[in-house]
Amino acid sequence: MIKRTVLLGRQIQLGFTFLLSLFCMALSVPISAQISSNQLFPSSKWYIGADAGISFGRGTFCSFGTDKTRVGYGFGLLSGYRINSFLSTEADLHYSHLGLGAYDCCKDLYFADGNRYYAPLTGVKNYRYGDIFSTVNLYELDLRLNIDFVKMFHSESRWSFLLSPAVYGVASKATVKATEGENEVLKGDAQTHFGVGGDLGVGYQVSPRVNLRLYTGMTYLTGKGIDAMPQVDHKINYTWDTGVKVTFALGRSGKNKKQKSVAVITVALQPTEVAQSEQPAVYDEAPQPKTEAKIEVPQPKQVANQPTEKVVYETAIYFSRNQCEYIEESEYKTTVELLKALAEHPETQITLVGWADKTGIEARNETISARRAETVKRYLINKGIAAERISTESKGVDTQAADDNKARRAEIRLLIIEN
Repeated sequence: MIKRTVLLGRQIQLGFTFLLSLFCMALSVPISAQISSNQLFPSSKWYIGADAGISFGRGTFCSFGTDKTRVGYGFGLLSGYRINSFLSTEADLHYSHLGLGAYDCCKDLYFADGNRYYAPLTGVKNYRYGDIFSTVNLYELDLRLNIDFVKMFHSESRWSFLLSPAVYGVASKATVKATEGENEVLKGDAQTHFGVGGDLGVGYQVSPRVNLRLYTGMTYLTGKGIDAMPQVDHKINYTWDTGVKVTFALGRSGKNKKQKSVAVITVALQPTEVAQSEQPAVYDEAPQPKTEAKIEVPQPKQVANQPTEKVVYETAIYFSRNQCEYIEESEYKTTVELLKALAEHPETQITLVGWADKTGIEARNETISARRAETVKRYLINKGIAAERISTESKGVDTQAADDNKARRAEIRLLIIEN
């Protein structure tokens, strides 16, 4: 039994060391070798993941017992949904195994008949608190809200610092054993608990789909003791977990939606009519010789060369209802393709046209459509595009759009001006 316990402990230590090493290697990758900032998030907001780490607990007994510190372990599966750039929700199904021993203050108490005594009880088997320990299995379902304080101010950052308040539903089952030989002293009943707590986490976006997070957190549990010991002096249940989470975003990247078209504007010259006039013959008393009329042929007017515009790239960025102050994550793929097109055509002029849907009052829609164009302009300037290349226009409500979702947009065209 002791050999199996030691072997299991070594396997847990090896697994945790591997996950921690993976996390550290991810952090050491230079940012320049990673994806561009606009590719941090895939189009889907759903993700799944796994977590593993070490666990500690406290009840009548605790992990930091008088005889030694017992390091537990835990692992779980999770799924989550990103509400926006800095808020997400998660559901986590988690298992933890704890080892709890007596406090130094209680090591000389006695356990018999399921109760605590200050001295051995005659006629029954007695166990000194310092000579027994409890193994606890915890099965947890937790729901948490992740608040990312880095993404709150820098939505394109790879780093995350999260505060995650959570609620827990926990089932526990404990077995009390003797430290010598690990013989079973008491098999506790299954207990249910309600828990509240939370985590602090530091994360790093390794790729558009993979995120690594180092977390630590505490949980307060209601109900009876998790260690199957009498609750007399120590009546509070706590657990503390620290470990690594790996999440993987779901969804398939959509195809490029950019549209290319070439429009050629031609200037047609209207033919000029040639008018002829005749000078009539003039007669005095005698007929005068007939002279030929002088014909004047007007020359075609010189028409200055009119510049033509050729559209080499066009796309659109869409906005949520009443939203006009920032580009949403769902449009990041569009911005990546736009920046790529700008790099391929540095000689182009950029035309931005803002639109709104038909809901709301007209004056408000005019303002929103103008701000949408200005938001895209501000984004491009922040990406190093010269402001003099960009012109904006507001069209207000688009009454011809197929639906309101398509109406709320900023159209983008890259133009080459030719003489």
